[in-house]
Amino acid sequence: MKIIFSLSFMFIVIYYFLGKNPDSVIRDLKLVDYRFVILSFIFGGWAYVNRGLRWISLINALGYESSKLNSIAAVSVGYLTNLFIPRAGEISRCTTLNQVEKVPVDKLFGTILVERVIDFIILILIMLVSVLLKSGEIILAFNKYQDIPKVFPKEDSSNIKFIIIGFLLLIGLLIYLFRNKVKGTSFYDKAKQFIEGFKEGFRSIKKIKNKSYFWFHTFSIWTMYFLMTYICFYCMEETSQLTLSDGLFLLFLGGIGMAIPTPGGIGSYHLMVMIGLVSLQIPNGIISVEKYTEYNPAMLFPIIIWFAQSLVAIILGSIGLLVLFLSKKKQS
Repeated sequence: MKIIFSLSFMFIVIYYFLGKNPDSVIRDLKLVDYRFVILSFIFGGWAYVNRGLRWISLINALGYESSKLNSIAAVSVGYLTNLFIPRAGEISRCTTLNQVEKVPVDKLFGTILVERVIDFIILILIMLVSVLLKSGEIILAFNKYQDIPKVFPKEDSSNIKFIIIGFLLLIGLLIYLFRNKVKGTSFYDKAKQFIEGFKEGFRSIKKIKNKSYFWFHTFSIWTMYFLMTYICFYCMEETSQLTLSDGLFLLFLGGIGMAIPTPGGIGSYHLMVMIGLVSLQIPNGIISVEKYTEYNPAMLFPIIIWFAQSLVAIILGSIGLLVLFLSKKKQS
């Protein structure tokens, strides 16, 4: 049922993007050289494999074992989940692996945090390199981003954020006032145990035996991320003249877009890459938040990449669900 639901979701997403203006979008998609899109698909899939293999290094450091296939499958399921619910992929990734390998979820969460910290540091390094190579384009991109809100109508002000903050403060105050009673509950013991396991998982990076193996896959992950964007430059005439430094610049902007908590980066990724392409002054590229009616390579390019990588998540995620299901069934 999960696989059927995943495939159904793929068609819903395609309809969402193409259903509004199917003629104009499909017309322009026919101009794309899909040989390079297929390569982007392969690079994106290989990054999943790298993530799964790198994760095993952290799991082994905790004293647990996991098969390579199950680890890669769990990572793929995590990416699939992110298409539905932002940042829920980390939860499903840990819980699905726990079901087949019996590694404690709290410790797996700690290893995920290690990965996120490392990925954040690498994204910062990419940003610094981009600043050195593309400082003028970054300033132009920031200025264009500042103009985007003018396109949208002003929304009515809401006090919902203050209500949420007040509610959280109230909960915190109640926990503090009744802390002695809270400490005597089973929930407190479970929470304390989870935090301890989380800390142990986070410290796993210090216990990695084969550090070169870990850093090789880390480097490979980001190389694949770069290649899956850069190779698509050649699928359109307007982007075919862009350089390696341009690819690094768009990787940085795309990373920001994917970090924004939207399902699968829908909208945020497209907007950031579109702004980057216009800042790079590709021919016929404009920033637009309107329906796609006229040829706009700055909007078409991120749609192509997003579709390719969403297909990677849907296909590999569905296969991952099947692999984990069969593995669990075999154990039982």
